[in-house]
Amino acid sequence: MISEKTFYAIIAAIILVGGIGVGVAYDKTLSSTPQQQLPQGPVSLTLLISPNNWFDNATIHHTQPAFFVVGPNGQLESSAVITLPSHRLIKLTIIDYDSGVTSIIGPNGTSNNSSYAKVIGTVGGVEYVYNGTAQYINSTLSGNASNDISIVHGSGWAVSSLPWNSTFGGWEVTHTFTLLSNGQIVLNVPTFAGTNPSGGAVTFTEFYLNNTGSYPWQCYVPCGHELDGWGGAMATAGWMEGVVQVTA
Repeated sequence: MISEKTFYAIIAAIILVGGIGVGVAYDKTLSSTPQQQLPQGPVSLTLLISPNNWFDNATIHHTQPAFFVVGPNGQLESSAVITLPSHRLIKLTIIDYDSGVTSIIGPNGTSNNSSYAKVIGTVGGVEYVYNGTAQYINSTLSGNASNDISIVHGSGWAVSSLPWNSTFGGWEVTHTFTLLSNGQIVLNVPTFAGTNPSGGAVTFTEFYLNNTGSYPWQCYVPCGHELDGWGGAMATAGWMEGVVQVTA
């Protein structure tokens, strides 16, 4: 007959061995389960176009337009290199203080390529225009002239392109924010010229960039000085051109 002392020693050994076994199995289960990825939300990018920035080099001394990135605290930062994540929804807002139609649009001083008046690469193929407007665009834009700039998402005008204005002889485009890949347009967001002499149009759109790498960005409205409008700011990083770095 097993003594009481021996019986309790056997029970303790079983519990100890069993506990170790359970512990090992539990640890193995944890180590073999992939870590759950937390959902990643959209990323906001706000650009501001200011028309009166002093450009000064050996040949050009003049105020010219420039794109700025609006930082998290409202500060203006350089747009020479813009970093965005891949596979994330990018919510882009462009606040444009410039104004006026352009008779030339495209990759050089003589082209008139309507592709750059179209919205390309955005969600739904549209952008939303707010304020600074007093004309209609493809029967979707009605009068809303204002000296103020305000963004009320959901109440703008969804447009897929900006038209030619026969009265003023130019495209209703002040600037474009255009990304290229191997010479092909990946993203084209034209800003509305409006009729407010003080400027003041806001453009909002959404897009994805699913391939990592470096994308040159360029405005395709020749708004610089020299070289048929393609000198100065148009050829200077952080003014009317730069690079978008898409990271994993």
